[in-house]
Amino acid sequence: MVSGKRPLRIPAGVPIGYVEPRSLTAGSSATIVFRLALEKSLRGDSLVLRAGGHRWLGLPIHLQGEDSSAEGYVSCGIEGGRELKPVRGGKPEKRADLFRTAFEIPEGGIPGGSVLRLVVGDTSGGGKGIVAPIFSASNAFLALTEEPGPSTLRPNGLNWVGAFIFDILGGTLDHLRALAPSTVGIGDEFSITVRPQDENGNLSPQRPGRLVVGTGEEQLEVVTVPENINPAGAIEIGGLSISREGIHRILVEDWDLGIGTRSNPILVGDEPEDLFWGLIHEHTEISDGVGSLETCYRNMRHGSRLDFGATSDHDHRFETTDGMFEMTRRAVAQHNDPGRFTTFLGYEWAKWRRNGDGDRNVYYPGEDGPFYRSGEGEYDDPDKLFGALGGRRSIVIPHHTAYEGNFCDWSQHDPSVERLVEIYSVFGSSERSADQGNPYPIRAGQYYDPRWLAITGERPKLGEYPAGFVQNALALGWKVGFTGGGDMHCSHPGDDVRSGYPPLAYRPGLTGVWAGENSREGLWKSLVGRRCYATTGARMVLRMRVNGLPMGSELVLGEDEARKIEFSASGTGEIDSVELVRNNSVFRSEEPCREDVSFIWTDYDAFEHAALPPARWVRRPFIFYYVRLVQADGEMGWTSPVWVERPV
Repeated sequence: MVSGKRPLRIPAGVPIGYVEPRSLTAGSSATIVFRLALEKSLRGDSLVLRAGGHRWLGLPIHLQGEDSSAEGYVSCGIEGGRELKPVRGGKPEKRADLFRTAFEIPEGGIPGGSVLRLVVGDTSGGGKGIVAPIFSASNAFLALTEEPGPSTLRPNGLNWVGAFIFDILGGTLDHLRALAPSTVGIGDEFSITVRPQDENGNLSPQRPGRLVVGTGEEQLEVVTVPENINPAGAIEIGGLSISREGIHRILVEDWDLGIGTRSNPILVGDEPEDLFWGLIHEHTEISDGVGSLETCYRNMRHGSRLDFGATSDHDHRFETTDGMFEMTRRAVAQHNDPGRFTTFLGYEWAKWRRNGDGDRNVYYPGEDGPFYRSGEGEYDDPDKLFGALGGRRSIVIPHHTAYEGNFCDWSQHDPSVERLVEIYSVFGSSERSADQGNPYPIRAGQYYDPRWLAITGERPKLGEYPAGFVQNALALGWKVGFTGGGDMHCSHPGDDVRSGYPPLAYRPGLTGVWAGENSREGLWKSLVGRRCYATTGARMVLRMRVNGLPMGSELVLGEDEARKIEFSASGTGEIDSVELVRNNSVFRSEEPCREDVSFIWTDYDAFEHAALPPARWVRRPFIFYYVRLVQADGEMGWTSPVWVERPV
């Protein structure tokens, strides 16, 4: 067994088999041998090896026992005895069928004490082995079950025979990524995090022997030693400072390997607020993700150098027990480190009933807060959820609102807690449709596997549900700021690993928050105040003010007052387009083709001409503005809107 704790979803008492080798490389072909001594006789019809197809076992490894010349071939036998015949399943009927394979249990059964031997990715018949998932994972596992099995099901609804645990490691070093704080005081010391990454964006176990770091004012040579490797395996380089005000980017190079990178932009100066980066939507083994709470938080803080984070596992009783939610609370308390890394308690109120209620995440400003479940007869519609939250300090954030799987129709809303909406995640952007120019349209989640596409002949397709576009909510008078989320389900928050299948493969988004301090109170105040913005993962610096007030604000202006919009951006690459959106239409557009930009636009149009009429959630005519930005490399950002009304 590999090092580490037993994965949460393998019940106590289930035997753990022998695995050789004990690790795979992400995205690579491999052969792995499993051995298991049976603790009891097997008398069912079949043995099933599962890498997926069950909500708690979501590892995308293709398995099949029928074609020895093809990918994913698995052979199974009894050591010193007979080979087991595969169950002929025919053409897979659903995507889950790709991730499990079955073998016939011989007449008379298999006696206890027998040793099963499974060769997963058997190449003896000319096969190509198995292909590991493109994401790294510690303590990944496959389950071996018996069907139909004993009359009483084992825990988690499976007739467990055993389990096999292994690690999936990052691959060969392909490139570097440098992460720096976005705001730094003049002359203040700071550190950067350097990620040696494989081609898929995982942290590579290979590390440069030395790095040359240039701040623009000095050049340092850093030798990689154990002391500067952080808990996630990235490289920490401290003792840096910049004495000149303005925007700076740090150059990091490995001269030996001939590779290099630049950090995200750093705003150096005496700013009244700092810019903090976080991701508060990710799933772990607590619900239907891969990886523990510990792994997820370690990757947030150390792997991706985030300033704040939260997990948001599902509320369903068949997934997250009350005890598991207590585990989540304890993890939130354990990982909160004021001034360095801030945690919030969160969960996903996830109905999945496709009736317009959507999926909404609930957050509290600490590690305390009730767990209101969305099951039938509980808090099973948004208004019941809002009523239960009452005056409690909380934030509710709808997500992937235009996803056909569970869209949001914007009919139920509580402005006191629903202050934000997740405009982007690995499902894509719910802002607007592909036909309107959305380069990250919402994808249909279940078809995104190359093997399934090859079997069905389908192509990657969209999963848009037009009623759920965020622009519809804005037109109805929802006053919500924008966040970027993950929803990755593999404990890779904030990094470059993508979800989906090209051309609709997306990486997790990020939320940038302007706040006075990195603390629960400081960040919470800014989130409630919508002093935040969303990106597709790039740490671009975005600032917007309308008549002197920042993004997220509500203004009341006199009849003859013009609206002055000030916007500045520093990108992680060249900025191709900047669009000022007024009431869901592009009001001004620029094509700067440079990294650092600033614009001032003034809207002189008469208020009554420009304003939208009163809507369900706004009693008076209103105008809203936000900025949409696109870089040459495709990365995007959206500022939270500013709303303008007339006095009564």
